[in-house]
Amino acid sequence: MKKKFIFIILFFVLNINQADAVTKAEFIGGLLRARGIDWSESREFQNKSPVAFMLRTGFITDTVNDVQKNVTRSEALRWIIQSLGLSFEAGIFSDYPTGFEDDRNLSPYERGCLVVASNMNPVIFTKSKKFNGKNSLSAKEFQILMSRVSNASKNLTLDMVRNPLEGLKVFIHREGVPTGIPGWRFYADGIKTRPAADTLKKSLKSSGIEASVFSFEGLFGVRTAKLESYHDIKKLISIAKSRGLSFRVLPSLANVNTSIVPKFWVMLVIDPTFWKISPLISKNSTKDLLPLSQLAKQHGSRASINAGFFAVTNPGRGYPIGALKINGELVSEAHDGRGCLGWNDDDEAAFQVISPEEINGWYDMENIIQAGPLLLEDGFPSTVQEDFNNSLTAVRHPRSAVGLNENGDWIFVAVDGRSGLHASGATISELTEILRSNGVSYALNLDGGGSTEIIINGKIYNSPSDGRERKISYALGVMPRD
Repeated sequence: MKKKFIFIILFFVLNINQADAVTKAEFIGGLLRARGIDWSESREFQNKSPVAFMLRTGFITDTVNDVQKNVTRSEALRWIIQSLGLSFEAGIFSDYPTGFEDDRNLSPYERGCLVVASNMNPVIFTKSKKFNGKNSLSAKEFQILMSRVSNASKNLTLDMVRNPLEGLKVFIHREGVPTGIPGWRFYADGIKTRPAADTLKKSLKSSGIEASVFSFEGLFGVRTAKLESYHDIKKLISIAKSRGLSFRVLPSLANVNTSIVPKFWVMLVIDPTFWKISPLISKNSTKDLLPLSQLAKQHGSRASINAGFFAVTNPGRGYPIGALKINGELVSEAHDGRGCLGWNDDDEAAFQVISPEEINGWYDMENIIQAGPLLLEDGFPSTVQEDFNNSLTAVRHPRSAVGLNENGDWIFVAVDGRSGLHASGATISELTEILRSNGVSYALNLDGGGSTEIIINGKIYNSPSDGRERKISYALGVMPRD
């Protein structure tokens, strides 16, 4: 009789827990409402359920099966982060301590999601001893999470600080969320011959996907137009993997609320007591174009950022545009009327617009790079006019910059852009304000766009807008003091 009584009690408790749990379908529907996405005018999805809408648009990139089963806390975590456009940030923090005792039960991506969700403002998952990722999400917690997602959809910020090495401090900032409906473009790269690319194009067409062939650096690739369905993207990923092709998936999204567009930047603060900065150019030839990661590896740089402008002459070949002086050797002549940075090993530095004739006056500057425009002089926006048009200065693009703060520390900044899902970029005035508000006194704008990239201790900390590293002419590296 006693055993039967215990069984009845356990059965009753289990039934209560099941009734209190939230299904995947209920969770995804609630997530769509909390995100406040208007999909009423989307002809593609007018007759779809909330679950179908979230999955087909790629707001949720996971494959979701058995939608009437209970949603787990780990699933809820991933889908919230994906819907807010924070998957890149989760990747950055995949090796960062979560503060939860049981995070070993999570995948690296889920650990990154948990770091983001428990450190963003408003916080999504409150820090506690255990996360219990395999547990079903309760109805009460579901309501709390949806309220927090709703608030985050209006005013999201994430500010994190890392110290990867002594004398290096990394500040990572994200704000805003995507407010439009994502579309997607797919690129398959590195195809050796045009006939092979044409064959892939025909194969995709037979699957109902239109694509075009492009050439890049002597190789070929296939790219699609904007795809409304993320299911098609998953199909293309499977095809590319089966054929051993490299591929890129880039979001295509126009945000409807421009006041809260996503923004992302990384700032590296370099203590000159421990480190010095140096131009990095290919050791094989000054006309080589190489990805930043290869330049950093060649020189043993512990942190690197792309530097000045350059020309492309042939696949993998080009040359710097403007002044470039490395360890006393002038590699490239100055361009008239553009901003320059000159410095020596004692960290005496000058930020100035110079002419080719004035370059010789910087005889004590062992290193010089030229880009422009100048951004800050003694803590104030530069008033020097340089010959850049509005399409470069007044339109939001990915940006890179180098500067000095009020403490004499070197500053590298990379601002992501050209992705409505992750980051919208910055104008020159917006970049200037980011630097000024973070205590930077002097700063020079560097080459941007698809070249913008920052690597710290071997890890890429931003998302290059091409979906891959671009080959560049030269960079700035962080080297240990002798």
